[in-house]
Amino acid sequence: MISIAEHPVPGTWVLDLRATTPRALPDMRAWVVRCLPDLGEGHRDDVLLAATELVANAYVHGGGARHIQLWRGVTPCAVRIEVADVSIEQPRARCSQIEDPRGRGLLVVDGVAVQWGVRRERLRGGKIVWAHIRCDGRCPEAPPRVRGKRSRS
Repeated sequence: MISIAEHPVPGTWVLDLRATTPRALPDMRAWVVRCLPDLGEGHRDDVLLAATELVANAYVHGGGARHIQLWRGVTPCAVRIEVADVSIEQPRARCSQIEDPRGRGLLVVDGVAVQWGVRRERLRGGKIVWAHIRCDGRCPEAPPRVRGKRSRS
């Protein structure tokens, strides 16, 4: 079961992927769209492409995905994707043969992201692979989030 939580920081979302398989990829993609409904189409497609590749790599090469986390910045419009997995093995872009359907994921991420990288998770083990994707300039500004006022008793 995929559990969804909004991080306490506005514009940040976390999707728990523990105990899931690659069959969860369509649900993950739908979650990204729900979290970021106001992105321009081109920007949304780039975010979906990078998120799909990073999560798929976590399943196939990372020993299993732990979670995906999104951060949305408004000025400038950008999305940061982080995918945690259980392996300490560093991902690497590889040259694939034309007949091989695999081996292009990090090249795809590199093509849509302005920057991407990897950091180890020392406390939990494993690693986080991240990508930073800037808007193409066609996203409307996200409406500001309004927090409810607390009543004083």
